[in-house]
Amino acid sequence: MTAPGLIQETEGRAASDTMHVVARVGDERFAFRVAEVEEVVDEPALIAVPNAPPGLSGQFSHRDRTISAYDAAWAFGIGRKGGAGTALVLRVAGDRTALIVDDVDDLTLLDPDSVRPTPAGADPSGLLRGVCLPRDGTGDWSLIGVVNAVALVARVSARSARSARSARSARGRDQGE
Repeated sequence: MTAPGLIQETEGRAASDTMHVVARVGDERFAFRVAEVEEVVDEPALIAVPNAPPGLSGQFSHRDRTISAYDAAWAFGIGRKGGAGTALVLRVAGDRTALIVDDVDDLTLLDPDSVRPTPAGADPSGLLRGVCLPRDGTGDWSLIGVVNAVALVARVSARSARSARSARSARGRDQGE
């Protein structure tokens, strides 16, 4: 028997559309399509970026490339209880961006028919494809936000770039330029 919101088979759908990596950020859970997650990296060795804009946690080396790592709590605009310890390396449109989360729970098959629209006003930035209330094996009925990785990567890149331009402009004014 399959619990509501979870499926055991892909039932004619591509596995990459139904299989998700579920990550925790603070008290929230977020699901990322497996097709958009290249790798999960436990405790990445982040290197601080001088004058980093808000949200940019640092950079780390991954498969001979330097990847920018953004704080998931900052990206989603939520609080974090403890420290972040895991990076989701997202691959969107051929580009790699890391998102620092508290932890990764597991791989989960989400039934696309169980994903509901995001409640009005809950996601003004459009970072979620919807929400799902699957029951996992522990009896946990915690709401899961189903992430739109393309929108998320675009948002963190744009917000970070905007913050960096603003900081450079402020430094220029401070220095009389």
